[in-house]
Amino acid sequence: MMVKQRLIGMVVLLGAAMGGVTDAFAQSSVAPAAATGEEVEPRVIGHAGVTLLGVSGTMSRFFSAEQLMAGTYTVQVDAHRFIFSKVALRFGVVGTDAFGVADDDDSATTSTTALEALGGALYYFTPESIWSFYAGGEYRARLTRRVSGDAGSAGAIAGLQGALSARASFFVEGGYGLRLRRGDEGDLQTRIVGLAGVRFRF
Repeated sequence: MMVKQRLIGMVVLLGAAMGGVTDAFAQSSVAPAAATGEEVEPRVIGHAGVTLLGVSGTMSRFFSAEQLMAGTYTVQVDAHRFIFSKVALRFGVVGTDAFGVADDDDSATTSTTALEALGGALYYFTPESIWSFYAGGEYRARLTRRVSGDAGSAGAIAGLQGALSARASFFVEGGYGLRLRRGDEGDLQTRIVGLAGVRFRF
């Protein structure tokens, strides 16, 4: 009888111990999942459905074999909308003014401030990582101070974007393009553009 009671006691004790181990294991399995759910968003550039809103500055200068024109500086606000995992549509506005105009230049007495609209598409090579190169093309058209017959300009662009946090990133970008309408002397006007700025992910 004594042996039977001891056996029953040992079974109860063993069951209680196993139950405690099972509860501890279950809690340790749930804890990492809960911690993961509380983590901030990953530091990535973007993915399908994401919108990037950016602000940047630009300096550029049109030139040709016959003429060197005044340079321009701009403030650009753009948005990138990822329609696919690696492809984003680009649109925005650019405010422009001139620099480097000679004192004897007649254009120095008039306002050179202008507003442009831009649109294009970009391909991001590794958007779901911290850094990504991108490349694409864009078209620009003036909204103000548009010269008669001006057909705008088109160009190819390439850049590098890096995530500073889950929502903000820094980028540098360069481009080469040309006006779609030749100059008064029939010369082809080309442009080199460089800019740097920040973008925010939504």
